[in-house]
Amino acid sequence: MKKYIITLALAAAMLTGCTSPKLAAVSDNERGEISWNAFCDARGYDRADNTYSAVNEYLDTWCGSVEEETALIEAGVEPY
Repeated sequence: MKKYIITLALAAAMLTGCTSPKLAAVSDNERGEISWNAFCDARGYDRADNTYSAVNEYLDTWCGSVEEETALIEAGVEPY
């Protein structure tokens, strides 16, 4: 009976360890596109807006921010 309980506990522990979601590794271009789209959605810019002010705000306030990492994780992409 003791062996059965220990075996059952080990099997349950192994199975629960496999339920965590895996984040995808994508190319830099795809990561940049996901980041830009999330930035535009969050800040109200048009996705085709590549004006100086939009790009400057993106580079100064979005890249490397917690908001960007959260957006990448929500998209299923592993942040840097």
